Amino acid sequence: MSEEPNRLDDFAHRTRAVATTAVTGVAVVALFAALTVVPPRSGVHDAAAVDSATVSEQASARQTLRYCPAAMTIADTASYGDEEFRTSTGDLASARRYAAFGSVFHAQADALGADDSADGLVLEGAHGGEGSDVFIAGQDKADGATILDTRLLSAADGTGSTGAVASWATTGDIPGIAAASCVTPALVQRFLVPSTTTGNTQQLVVVNPSDKPTSIDIAMWGTKHGRITPATSSVLTVGANGRADMLLNAAAPDEQGLYVTVTSHDAPVGAVVRSVAIDGLTPHGNDYVTPLDAAATTQTIMLPDGDASTTLSAYADKDAAITLSWMSDHGLVDIGRLDAHAGKVTLKELKDRPKDAHAILAQSDAPCALAAQSTIEGADGRHDYAVIGAHAAYAQSALALPTGASATIALANTGERATTITLTGYDSDGAPSGTKRVKVDADSSASLDADDLGDGVEAIRVDTDDVTIVWGAFPTNATLREAKTAALAYVPATSLDVPRQLVHAFNDPGIVR
Repeated sequence: MSEEPNRLDDFAHRTRAVATTAVTGVAVVALFAALTVVPPRSGVHDAAAVDSATVSEQASARQTLRYCPAAMTIADTASYGDEEFRTSTGDLASARRYAAFGSVFHAQADALGADDSADGLVLEGAHGGEGSDVFIAGQDKADGATILDTRLLSAADGTGSTGAVASWATTGDIPGIAAASCVTPALVQRFLVPSTTTGNTQQLVVVNPSDKPTSIDIAMWGTKHGRITPATSSVLTVGANGRADMLLNAAAPDEQGLYVTVTSHDAPVGAVVRSVAIDGLTPHGNDYVTPLDAAATTQTIMLPDGDASTTLSAYADKDAAITLSWMSDHGLVDIGRLDAHAGKVTLKELKDRPKDAHAILAQSDAPCALAAQSTIEGADGRHDYAVIGAHAAYAQSALALPTGASATIALANTGERATTITLTGYDSDGAPSGTKRVKVDADSSASLDADDLGDGVEAIRVDTDDVTIVWGAFPTNATLREAKTAALAYVPATSLDVPRQLVHAFNDPGIVR
């Protein structure tokens, strides 16, 4: 049986700090009132002076941070032997896009560890931001990691930020496209990582955006024997505003898949895994692996259009029976069952996918973590793949498309009735580029092109009355299409919902003796 650390994300950490302050303040005021206004009853010194009273307040974050990774690269770029056998990133290019929505005071992207925020990239709204609730900015290069810092006016519905990075190449050892959404720093993050066999590199990258150093514990479970004793150190130390790396394929070689937990002791951290596969001299794909959502019993995984092959990976703390279904445009089509064994990574290759299936629905009798690796093959024998985590449904959500990207949007309705979704596109100025309403049947999926929302779409927002929609984008660009390079990547939607917590304060003068 696995022993995974207690999870605590930075939003909960920050909210509890606010809650503690609020409770203390109310208690002090109540205590002062009890001592100065209500006299004790004659002859009784230990009884409460007044009846208990309750005050409730809703607390929420006023600042959010997101870690946006640097461009994809090769972990080992040292030069060995003849030039034709050396690794190369070829004509690698990259871009980022940031977007903030709703009740936002200020949003800015800064290089990790930047000393002067005046050099940061400020997100701007249409018409100079006057009356705008959409703020967008982009970068044509993603050479280093950045931190998206968003200051909020309130926690109104539809408020939040998102960002995405993409890197692509048509030559070298990492052709194709890799993409990821920006990651929320947390104390605990979990990953399902592809194979660590020969030719596969899985580089864990951890950044610490805080002003104090932190120690990181890395735990791993594999497909063979469950919990793994790493061949390298299982501890990373990350300095303030710093970064540290770990090669998971060196720590846990010869596994068909890994479940990895990253636990920080002193400060929330952001983490991704750079995944690269090369078979001899033939590139077999690359992608970012981003943190998983919390383990759940009902989950949805989006799928690309076309003839991609898909392998599902699962991890559970205890044995779980997972029922899998294709989500077609007219309902569910049975896939079969995956039995996840406690404390081990379990794999299942999925076959006979219907042409109109754009998602997988997974229902299990115990909480589990799920991800899919979808792979396509180009005419030249080179491959590319996307690692797609399972996600929850949101009522209001958004995503950003990296500069110059086009995309196919995939949507799934996990509800028991049909629902209509409103998608709105925004251009680089934050102005609406177009709107489209899409009806999706119960337990079904659909797809559309981002171009259906107008020209120059840089961000997309979804609004629906039902919390049943899971969606995301599969980006590409003209460079890859013209070169006929196999290219596959995925950017999930981000919830526009600021975490809130209801704080209760109780007036109890009986605590004073």
